[in-house]
Amino acid sequence: MMAHDPAVRAVVAGRLHRGLEFGAEIGATHMVVHSPFDFFGHPLVAHTKVTGLDEQLGLVHDTLGEVVAYAASVGCTLVFENIRDLNPAPLLALVRSFDSEFVRVSIDVGHAALMQPKGGPSPDHWIREAGELLGHLHLQDNDGLLDRHWAPGQGDINWRAVFRALREVGGSPRLILEVKPEEIGESASWLAAQGIAR
Repeated sequence: MMAHDPAVRAVVAGRLHRGLEFGAEIGATHMVVHSPFDFFGHPLVAHTKVTGLDEQLGLVHDTLGEVVAYAASVGCTLVFENIRDLNPAPLLALVRSFDSEFVRVSIDVGHAALMQPKGGPSPDHWIREAGELLGHLHLQDNDGLLDRHWAPGQGDINWRAVFRALREVGGSPRLILEVKPEEIGESASWLAAQGIAR
């Protein structure tokens, strides 16, 4: 999305537009788009010329301007998911910059937990920072080492803190169990047994 080559951005826009067309056919209400900020502010690239945030936002708008308009026309919300983000601020700035109810934040709780030992905030902090921009969560657990997609309760994530933050923020973000299909029932039962989900 932030490629300087307009031909690359055109391919990305085309793929996302096609995804939305498919989503419209099946009645999808949300489509996840990965964060473009994999290396924003990363110390390993501090010695090179790092594009400023305003320029990066401009490149994403060049890529997604028509995609966002189409998403609104079919009633499908684009949710930008944290991937390797160490700081919520750039992703939140991106979502705000579209000034559209059809662009929101998606927090992958497992991704946030993976980045926490590298200096990122905890999953519950991500939720509080997103606030009213939060449209979607991926619920999955891990051990802080790999993106394992374990059932909640099988790893080290503080689920009580996650659901406390959700209650504080309010709203009605879409909660998606992102685990193996055979573990969905077990995951839902575990969350209910902990008194942190119904």
